[in-house]
Amino acid sequence: MLPRLVSCGLTSRCCQVLASVLSDTSTLIELDLQQNDVGSRGVILLCKLLKHPRCQLKLLWVDQNHLNKAVSVELRDLEKSSPQAVAMKLVQKQKVGKETCGPVATRMIDQDKNLYRVHFSVAGSYHWPYTGLHFTVRGAVTIENEFCTWSKFLDESVSQNNWKVAGPLFDIKAEPGTVVVVHLPHFVDLQGDHVDISMFQVAHFKDEGMLLEKPTRVEPSSIVLEEPSFSPMGVLLRMIHAVALRFIPIISTVLLYHHPNPKEVTFHLYLIPSDCSIQKAIDDEEKKFQFVRLHKPPPVAPLYMGSRYIVSGSKNLEMIPEELEFCYRNPGESQLFSEFYIDHLGPGIRLEMKDKKEGTVVWKALLKQGDLRPTATLVPPDLTASPSRAAVPDTLHFVDRYREQLVARVTLVVPVLDKLHGHMLSEEQYESVRAEATKPDQMRKLFSFSRSWDWACKNRFYQALREAHPYLIVELWEKWGSMGNQEAS
Repeated sequence: MLPRLVSCGLTSRCCQVLASVLSDTSTLIELDLQQNDVGSRGVILLCKLLKHPRCQLKLLWVDQNHLNKAVSVELRDLEKSSPQAVAMKLVQKQKVGKETCGPVATRMIDQDKNLYRVHFSVAGSYHWPYTGLHFTVRGAVTIENEFCTWSKFLDESVSQNNWKVAGPLFDIKAEPGTVVVVHLPHFVDLQGDHVDISMFQVAHFKDEGMLLEKPTRVEPSSIVLEEPSFSPMGVLLRMIHAVALRFIPIISTVLLYHHPNPKEVTFHLYLIPSDCSIQKAIDDEEKKFQFVRLHKPPPVAPLYMGSRYIVSGSKNLEMIPEELEFCYRNPGESQLFSEFYIDHLGPGIRLEMKDKKEGTVVWKALLKQGDLRPTATLVPPDLTASPSRAAVPDTLHFVDRYREQLVARVTLVVPVLDKLHGHMLSEEQYESVRAEATKPDQMRKLFSFSRSWDWACKNRFYQALREAHPYLIVELWEKWGSMGNQEAS
């Protein structure tokens, strides 16, 4: 695990003691000293530590704010006098605001290929939402990621060699040397130390075949690689015996979707490993038939591959099938699910899932009427023409009517800008919006340009918002009510 001494009140005097201790510690490879007042003198002491022949530090986090020129001189001297220290990567991490660190917005490049792009504007640590990917980067970098399927790369001979899938497969592309650390997600439950972490390997698929890399370390939900090279890559587990997989605890997810019909509501329930690529494939398939996902809690305990679980509910619901096997199937393959129908929920219906062999409850949830949306609001309508005054009492466009809510609640501003760029936004306008410090300020700036837009331009703006924030737009349409329905095509 990464030794973290963040915000511990350390000073330059503490660094002298720390350097003395670390010079005799040969196993420590990474240290986080952010948000401490170590100052320039402290950083210089740590630079000298990196030159020590017994020091094994590969990554040292310090804030670069308020450091003087002497630090730059020391860093240049370190690079010249100790080439191996350059490989050790003394990283100066900038203090960056909430708008640039943490989760970031992604842009879809090719829907058919499941190809996405994200841009990190400064050095820092970033979380790619919904994927489990975390990146630590040295500076500004653009990263592309394609969701892949193991079946395309992992042939039967490899499977028979007892390598088992333990997480999603990504094809990540980034400029070499820009990514310091990457976290690749896995779905093995490490609680209780029942799993030998030496079984974890990262598989790289290159022209010459599959290459295996030992991770720098294994964490509860991810494996960590330092100075990674990228190719189609994901996490595998080495099984001495194939049957051993049945004794490996797996983090799982229950996906529940609904689609209301005039007489009854149809539900689909899936039980899958906690793998974002499988979940995305199921989401995409269910959306084709206008099924909407309901967010319910995950199973209360880890599950085991090959085990079977009985799905049941109150009011004697008929589940078809009532028994689900917990197994791994590649994204794009037909996934197992139970289907059931309800004519009315009443005060609510309880669902539960039991281990068939042990009889223990591993998952339960409550379905209430408030969980469901009317059919008319499952998909926000298109806006194709300006309304007449007879149809709408005032001629405010949807985006103008809900300007205040959109300014306050839209967080994926850049994807919206990308869809407007070249149509309603010039390059200068595009950059001026992005230059604003906060998301609300970006939206206010964008709305300032809308004064010159005609109805068709505002329709394009609405479509971009609808793609970026469908649930927000649905909620606002419900407020719009019958007047909004008259505008829909």
